Amino acid sequence: MRILVFLLCLVAGQLQAQPSRKDADAQYSNEQWTEAAKGYQHYLKKNEQDSSAWYRLAFCQLKLGAYEASLKNFDEAVARNFYPGYTLYTKSKAYALQENQAKAYETLQVALDRGFSNFRLMESEEEWSPYQQDQKFLSLLYACKVNAYPCLSDSVRRHFDFWLGEWDVYVKGAKVGENSITLANGGCALHESYTTSGTYTGQSINYYDKLDNKWHQTWVGSAGGVLDYVEIDKRPGMIQFQCDYRDQQGNVVKSRLTFTDNGDGTVRQLFENSSDGETWTPGFDGLYKPKSVE
Repeated sequence: MRILVFLLCLVAGQLQAQPSRKDADAQYSNEQWTEAAKGYQHYLKKNEQDSSAWYRLAFCQLKLGAYEASLKNFDEAVARNFYPGYTLYTKSKAYALQENQAKAYETLQVALDRGFSNFRLMESEEEWSPYQQDQKFLSLLYACKVNAYPCLSDSVRRHFDFWLGEWDVYVKGAKVGENSITLANGGCALHESYTTSGTYTGQSINYYDKLDNKWHQTWVGSAGGVLDYVEIDKRPGMIQFQCDYRDQQGNVVKSRLTFTDNGDGTVRQLFENSSDGETWTPGFDGLYKPKSVE
């Protein structure tokens, strides 16, 4: 009996001495890469289907500079379907650290094909600092942004891009204001911010709605005016909106708004009003000129 008790205690002690997944995870969180790697290696001997453990082992090895081992174990994680896009992205960093640019780009492309979309990591992580001005890297970075923001590659949503820019706005040769038109919400909208030398300001959001397959513009001015425009015509370099609004006398008036790319770097913005939808009276006729860069 004493021998049996001794053996049971010995086995229990050995089991207690062996590192557990919990221990390895704690060491991983504390960036104790050497200890964590040993823990995951032991754990995986009996838990080889645990994809996250393969990833963490590979990441530890990456941090320790054991790049060949990390490459192999990232593949083990991918084979078990551990977030393939992200895992392949991390694997590409191992090649970057080896200064194997071709394999880094090749693996990064596969990561993008598998849906990787965190372009901010590509912009900020130090492994990519030597590549930030390389045209191939920039093309991969753009592809990553498209994964994150699919509107960027949607030709319908790019129709109104001719209005993007920083503009001085003129009426009959006199400057009346400034306008900043920027992409918003991952390219799914255009944001307008209009200012004048006086007190009046205004903003609009412009977007394509798949519900009616039309562009919309919602304008809110500092004087309280709100205009909800809907596209009525569209051609290359031109888009036209229309809406109803109530004037100061309480009458319902129609407003028509047309933007035209003049082909010389300027854009025309024409407001027209009508009480019957047949006869239109020009209102604001603005010429947008790119702001000069000093």
